[in-house]
Amino acid sequence: MAPQKMRPMRYAHFEGHTDICYTDDGRYIVTCGSDGEVRVFEGLDDDDFKTHLVAECASAVVCTGTRILVGTDNNLVQAITLEEGASDGIIIRFTAPPTHLAVSKDGYCVVGGASDMTIRVHGPADYNDRVLTGHKAPILSVALDPKGEYLASSSCDGTVKIWQLGTTSIISASWNLLPATNSFSASSTLCRMAWLPSGETVCVPVGSAVNLYSRNDWQLMYQLTDEAVTETLSIVTASPCGKFLAASSTKGDIVVWDVATKGTVIVEKHPKALNISGLKWNPSGKSEIAFVDINGQFGTIENVVEVDYRPKVGKENGISAAPFPPLTSEDYQDGGATNQTEDEDDDEYSIAKIKSQLGFADDEAGTFLGVAGGLHNEDSRSSATQPTTTTTAAPPPQTLRLPEPQRPFQPGMSPEHLIDRYMVWNNVGIVRQYNTPDSKVNEDDGSIEVEFHDTSVHHALHFGNPSLFTMAALSSQALILASEAREEVPSKLSVHHFAAWGGGGSNKEWHLDLTSGEEAVSVAAGVGFVALATDRHTLRLFSSAGVQREVLCAAGKVVCIAAHQDLLMVVCHSGMGVSGEQSMSIQVLRIGGKGGKGRHPLPFPTPLPLSPRSYLAWAGFTDEGTPLTMDSTGIVRMMHYKYGYTWTIVLDSKMHTRGKSDHYFLIGASERQSNVRCILCKGSRFPPVLPKPHVSILNMKIPLCEGETEKGELEEACMRSSLLLQTLTDSSAEEEEEAKHKIERSVKEAMIKLFALACRGDLDARALDVCQLMPSHQTVGLAIKYAAKLRKLHLADKLGEVAAAKMKEEERERERELEEEDVYRYNSWDTQARGNGTGFENENEESLQQDEDMEEQLEEEDEERERQRRQDNPLLMAAARKRSENTFTTSLLLSPATKNPFRRSNTLTTNTKKGIDVIDRFRKSQKKSESSPVLRPVVRKPQNKQQQLLGNKCKASQEEGTSTTQTPPESSTQATGKENQLSGQSITTATQNNTQMTVEEPEPPTTTTTATAKKPSALLLWLRDHREEVLKRYPGGDSGEESDLVPTAAMMFKDVDASVKQKYKNLAAGITPINTEESDKKRKLEDEDKDSPDHKKKSQNIVKASGLSKLSSFKFSKASQD
Repeated sequence: MAPQKMRPMRYAHFEGHTDICYTDDGRYIVTCGSDGEVRVFEGLDDDDFKTHLVAECASAVVCTGTRILVGTDNNLVQAITLEEGASDGIIIRFTAPPTHLAVSKDGYCVVGGASDMTIRVHGPADYNDRVLTGHKAPILSVALDPKGEYLASSSCDGTVKIWQLGTTSIISASWNLLPATNSFSASSTLCRMAWLPSGETVCVPVGSAVNLYSRNDWQLMYQLTDEAVTETLSIVTASPCGKFLAASSTKGDIVVWDVATKGTVIVEKHPKALNISGLKWNPSGKSEIAFVDINGQFGTIENVVEVDYRPKVGKENGISAAPFPPLTSEDYQDGGATNQTEDEDDDEYSIAKIKSQLGFADDEAGTFLGVAGGLHNEDSRSSATQPTTTTTAAPPPQTLRLPEPQRPFQPGMSPEHLIDRYMVWNNVGIVRQYNTPDSKVNEDDGSIEVEFHDTSVHHALHFGNPSLFTMAALSSQALILASEAREEVPSKLSVHHFAAWGGGGSNKEWHLDLTSGEEAVSVAAGVGFVALATDRHTLRLFSSAGVQREVLCAAGKVVCIAAHQDLLMVVCHSGMGVSGEQSMSIQVLRIGGKGGKGRHPLPFPTPLPLSPRSYLAWAGFTDEGTPLTMDSTGIVRMMHYKYGYTWTIVLDSKMHTRGKSDHYFLIGASERQSNVRCILCKGSRFPPVLPKPHVSILNMKIPLCEGETEKGELEEACMRSSLLLQTLTDSSAEEEEEAKHKIERSVKEAMIKLFALACRGDLDARALDVCQLMPSHQTVGLAIKYAAKLRKLHLADKLGEVAAAKMKEEERERERELEEEDVYRYNSWDTQARGNGTGFENENEESLQQDEDMEEQLEEEDEERERQRRQDNPLLMAAARKRSENTFTTSLLLSPATKNPFRRSNTLTTNTKKGIDVIDRFRKSQKKSESSPVLRPVVRKPQNKQQQLLGNKCKASQEEGTSTTQTPPESSTQATGKENQLSGQSITTATQNNTQMTVEEPEPPTTTTTATAKKPSALLLWLRDHREEVLKRYPGGDSGEESDLVPTAAMMFKDVDASVKQKYKNLAAGITPINTEESDKKRKLEDEDKDSPDHKKKSQNIVKASGLSKLSSFKFSKASQD
């Protein structure tokens, strides 16, 4: 047996007295409340329930057949239909609001009690109701005898009476059991009584017990109590089998007794200990109890008893027994079934549960759909209980109920059966519909209202709805309305074009009738086009002014369509889902677009992911144009283009709701702001029309594991920012550059914090993985510095390899982009080439500044953490104070004035900043040329004052017309003096490689050249040298304009040898070839003047070019003296 379970309660009505009942078959739960609405739920989890407005307030409800009887504040008992909620007549009239209703099983007799102290018995054959008088206060409850002879009633005067239905005044019994009050609302108990199904016992809640009185003599038989229940019991209800009795108290206690043993079966507590105002047992025999409280919430208790006690109905009432008798576990083991008696009901199993577990289904009458219909007679029943070993004929075909595909809908709409509804609610505005055609209200009173969020787009509209439009789409350019086909009237399309001009007011509207047999199912409005999907799996495209452009075929039955700018989304059924799930596909088309660099649409159908056992609730685009969906479980998904048009979850809206029955109604989303706009619907899936609900903003949050930890939050921020960065990168808009830089900075910060978190936890492998995911080598450079600061030298070396790999990859990517865009850049060279170069330099400067800021931030955090640790430990504070004193003394002894800059170090130095040198080397080479393939050794950066001196002397030398490489300033030699602390081995290596590195280093361009002349590309340089060859290929281009020859030259340049390409790329980048003649002359002069007395002076002038050269000359001179 499954354990008893009180499921979470859900919203049903406003706060106040609420009543509840089941339909005769137990399929639906019907409630009414102080808001005057009657709601029909198909179980506790039904979110698409039906709502019928009957009055200002409804106080009592009961079901009979396909009708619902409701007691309203109009002093009436009104009948409405179960499905449509249409009025079906007035049953009883009182002079005060009715308080309780009861109806016989056959629906022939209806009894109602009211606050006017009267009880009225209504029969269909009677012209006048029989009125029972005798109570001196408002009636609390009425209960009909199952045999139709007696009626039990309770009143606020404290009495409980038993009436004979055949008369109007004979009272069979009367007890004074209740506290007396003068009004229904002031009574401390509802005293809802119940008869056992046999009719031999009437059950009355009195205090904390239930009194059971016998029929005819009306003597007290016994009481049912429980120690756990001390409050006043208010409601009693009997199970359909009559073996169990359930009661509820004013403090939310629900207790179930076994009538035969008088023992307690279960005791449940209301989550908030509120007064329960309605309690009913499922009449179908299912082990389920439904209840409501005075706050308008309702819930259920499942598995109340071990089995489902379905009523034993025979041929007396004209209903045949079930086709299969219950089976026990022994029957399954023996392979057959045996006859069961009524005394063995405790060992029965629920056939409905067994079939539901096996995936089969019953119809509304409880008939199993997997077998033929000939098993309803007694012969087939007896034969079905015996095991079948052989068959002589083929078995009848079995049919199963397959899951129904989701019906077409319009994103942003509310159901059509509501009287007032939203036709669409999106980012542009709201379209409301009043008195919908399906609401059974006078169709002539229907109207449509359009409200724009931005009144500058268009003023508000309000017009009638004679064409019975049910679908709408709204954009800044047009309002689209469509109707379904009705009888002889075809489906219609109407478009209000806001941007139309000329021709008067009639030019702004155009109408269209669809072909016979074709019906509109969904509409969408984009920029310059209108889309209409039909039930024939076709997609019709129109211009905004009414020109028919295309007729496309959808991949399946259309579920919905949506549009954004020039993009159109089409969602279709792609097949029958597995295990009752929906199977859909999505397609994104670009209407009238020329492609270009924009995001590529989905020209082919792609599977649309949904949660298990869910359906599509919303589909559309974000403000940036990325496809976005939401299913019925509240999961919001966005397309992820990085992994082949897959989807990723960006929000679980159910995490932001309090109750299980609360949902969010999606309106739109913004990737740049990283949020979703929606409306909170309490107890429903759709917002009410009046009053106008408020829009809620939910921040996007990818559901990662351990998302509440610091690591999880940083990982989620990285993933979310990467999605937005990809969207902005694919966009070609220039205004996106600033937003793109902000996102890149946030990604860098999150990555660096993740790296620091891994380093502090001694997780070097994780730190390496983080660096491999970093977007650029500059970010890896920060990680290298942080690792070196923490003395993780091995990790720093590993990160240096990662940085080098990222630099090569970025270089290859840059070269590839240059080759692809040479033709396009030339046409706008004057306006874009100089701007691109300046932008690149500014971008590098901003990136370096951001890196330095993040580095300083990390250092401040580490220092603050170390300072806090010292403050907590006085011994560490004393040690730090002593260390600072020693450092101060040492700094005085080893000041720059007393140091020998040319003294050799006695200890061997190790290159602990290998990874950092890789980054610095790339930065300096990048300043001299954008694509230099040479990586030069790097010395430490000079101080700020030295940089200023160096810059001033460089400017002075340029004004004199001399090159900075030939006469370096003295400050450069002073700055490089700090590098003389290197070991002898490193100095020797630098001396050997000095000549080669000096030769390979390209000559930096002068300031006058960069200020006045622009750099031609490698393609233009090659074109100027091979102009004649290009003219042979393109004879018609001899017009003197290079722009005419560029396309032909580009095609020829792609076939040129790689070495030739590299030569022209170096020339375009400013790298000059080596002048071998001058080097030979210099070598000859050195050989001839080797023994001359001026050799030392010449060598000193030559080695002024770099600090390493000066160190090498010092070593050489010292060795010669020795």
